[in-house]
Amino acid sequence: MPVSTNALRSTILLFKVAATILGILVLVIAIGFLTNEYVFLGSEANPGFLDIAVVIGILCAILSGIALLTALPSSIRVRFQRIRRPVQSSPAYGFGSMVAVGLGATLGSPLFILIPLNIVQYEFVSLGSLLLATVLSVLMAKVYADMYTESIANGLDAVGGPSFTKAATGTRSVRYFVSRLSMWIANTALAAYSKIVFVVFDFELMPGILNAFGIYGLLNEFIVWLIAGVFIAWTILNALFERRFLKSIGFLQIILTSVMMVILVYQIGFFGHEGSWNLTGIGHFTGGGNWVAALVINTGYLYLLFFGFQEIQALERDAKETSSIPVISWIKKGYRMDKSQYLGLAMIASVVIAATVNIMYGLSVFSLHPDLTQLTNAQIPALFISGNFSPIQELLTAIAFLIATITTFVPAFLAASRHLSALSEDGFMPQSVAGLSWVFTIVTIFILAVGNENFLINITDFLVLISLGIISFSAIWLRRRGFSTVGSSEILPLVVGVSCFVAGAAIYFVSESVAIFGAVSIAIAYLIYDIYELGSLGSQLFLGVFDAIAYVLLVTYPHPFQTQSYFLFQWLNVSASDTSMLSIFLILSSLFLFANLTIELYVRSLARKPVTLRVGGTRF
Repeated sequence: MPVSTNALRSTILLFKVAATILGILVLVIAIGFLTNEYVFLGSEANPGFLDIAVVIGILCAILSGIALLTALPSSIRVRFQRIRRPVQSSPAYGFGSMVAVGLGATLGSPLFILIPLNIVQYEFVSLGSLLLATVLSVLMAKVYADMYTESIANGLDAVGGPSFTKAATGTRSVRYFVSRLSMWIANTALAAYSKIVFVVFDFELMPGILNAFGIYGLLNEFIVWLIAGVFIAWTILNALFERRFLKSIGFLQIILTSVMMVILVYQIGFFGHEGSWNLTGIGHFTGGGNWVAALVINTGYLYLLFFGFQEIQALERDAKETSSIPVISWIKKGYRMDKSQYLGLAMIASVVIAATVNIMYGLSVFSLHPDLTQLTNAQIPALFISGNFSPIQELLTAIAFLIATITTFVPAFLAASRHLSALSEDGFMPQSVAGLSWVFTIVTIFILAVGNENFLINITDFLVLISLGIISFSAIWLRRRGFSTVGSSEILPLVVGVSCFVAGAAIYFVSESVAIFGAVSIAIAYLIYDIYELGSLGSQLFLGVFDAIAYVLLVTYPHPFQTQSYFLFQWLNVSASDTSMLSIFLILSSLFLFANLTIELYVRSLARKPVTLRVGGTRF
């Protein structure tokens, strides 16, 4: 009896459809548990062994869900053509736009939240941390500039810092994959943080600011929602129509950043004048403990204020081949600088300018000697400080904060989308993801935004520092040298890379949860890379066994949920008081993966015979 009968074909196709449906369900449930566990890890609670077991189970479910989604034959799945690298016929970003992008991404909302509280609490340690982070960022920007120049000279891709790692170690390198994925998570976390503080500012604090000017009732509510609408519209414009309005977006970025800079410079002078630049006590350290260790830890914590320069590198494809340079081009008529030169100059300039503003703003706030307890209780310390003087000062701070939030969110969101798109172009993900990278990034932003904002700050710092450490070492790998033969030209990237890893490791002393989450994220990235390298059959076999082990682990050590938010399960009207539901879907995934693997092996064995089997119109 021939094997290509309608009954056999229908049975296999029916199983494939069932596997795909199960894959969707597994992903939905896994996202629900992931959100709950993420909220828990971001809380004050200390994670334990059971939390690691749950994270492993969630990872298994997500990877298995994706594997089951691909069970359908390719002939009845939506086919996506390979995404070609977009050709930008008229790049619109010059030196000025790139500096504005770097400043907008660097002088973000953390400036108004972290610096006032940190410098009052840690005095000279905070000032020293700002100076160390500045030096580290300038050196890092120099390393970026040097690697970019070398990459361009050799005709290599240079979109974002991880591209340097790809050039040095190859596209299939795990070091490249980890650096790119870590940078995507970090930028997504930064965008999520910006979203959280924007919501707090707009809906909780802005009504009070408007009340001070006699604006109440419907007009007050209208302005609040208008601000939210502008934020959403600006995000959509950048996400969907960035290519079409590239020049206009760059121009608006310059205008917004200029307005923010003017306000910040004015308030630095105002606060300094009001406090008579009284820096008495700046040389103290009342935080307790070893100030050297505190300096290292605090540097890692504050690095979030400085790494915006790497957003410039992520927009490399949108940069003009040559650009005029303010002041220099005015003095020397017609002077223009090549992209390989002005991008590095823009990165260094954005770091130096932003660092100057950060440090001077911190010193001007310290000169006021505000009460630490009141600052700690304030949602946005900078607003609290300016509000003590007059409604006008508070309004100016609100305007600068709003601009800073927008100019941080959009570059971080765009950079994250580009990093995910690059992974798709390099073959690590389905090619269709490249065109929809902004959708996956937005979904991830909303998931991360349900967590704690301090957790997001720390995880952004941790992952960026780890990624930048790998990228710094790429300057050595790019020259095909090892650590034992490091020459004078490799000393700078070696020092910067080690400094990044040390500062990243110091985050552990700020938050154990962040260190665990970050380490698990890197381990997951490595695991995903290994699974990808196994191929279709190998990955199904591995995930089937992995799911079974995770099932046994969760059944043996059931994990009750007591403090998490169950918003997704509440929407679905599903009860999930422990991990039993996750365990059930894990064992189902394991059984379906083994069954699907058996079917594919059977079909492939038949393909070596004269008689062939078709499923959904596909010949095996």
